[in-house]
Amino acid sequence: MSAFKELFGVESSTIQKTCVVVPFLMAGLLKNLGIEKLQKGMLYSTAHTDSFSFIKTGISATLVGDAVLHLEDTCCQEIVYIGSCGLVQKTDQLNIGALVSPDKCFSFESFTDTLLQHTDKITTHYPDKPLLQTFLNNNLCINIQTVCGMSVGSLKCEEYYKNYFIEKDIQVIDMECSAVFSAAHRIKKKAVALLYVTDIIGEKPFYKLLEHTDRNKISCTVQAVCELIKTVYGIT
Repeated sequence: MSAFKELFGVESSTIQKTCVVVPFLMAGLLKNLGIEKLQKGMLYSTAHTDSFSFIKTGISATLVGDAVLHLEDTCCQEIVYIGSCGLVQKTDQLNIGALVSPDKCFSFESFTDTLLQHTDKITTHYPDKPLLQTFLNNNLCINIQTVCGMSVGSLKCEEYYKNYFIEKDIQVIDMECSAVFSAAHRIKKKAVALLYVTDIIGEKPFYKLLEHTDRNKISCTVQAVCELIKTVYGIT
């Protein structure tokens, strides 16, 4: 058995041109994408539709970044990353349930660098602009807002950095997006990220149970993301 199949549960030769990558399974996601079952590997779980391969990686920049790197010698040409993010501050356009796509993402992924405030080590990473534009052009079912993001290495330290985020015009934070962009660039694949807002720093923290209305907004956004993917890739 190949190393790829050991890790992903499928052979690398079965990976399709488009890969939808998620760190965890959001409620209703598999059903809405028409996926019945995942093939489980040692680290990752994989499924195929007629239009794309679906990969669940687990949460962390390391797991997601490595999963993307493993796609180098496959037929994959573009990666659509779907994940959650936190909002630095609420605006008229940005709130719980909003769908955003970073057109720039700073990398502050290291826990130690985040803890020790090594902001001099931050780097910047980007999605594939034509692929991003494809999604922006097909957002009939939901409004996608382009934002500046940052991937951070500590949830505990988020609130400490809030003023820094505001000063640098960072609108959303997550843990994996910059790893997706940097890994995709390294293996010469296109990548875009679709992130739905689940919390707001200092106002609606990630560890607090959301109100029913907010949970409904997030659920509707996840469903709209699925419809968006179907639209972009011609799935009926």
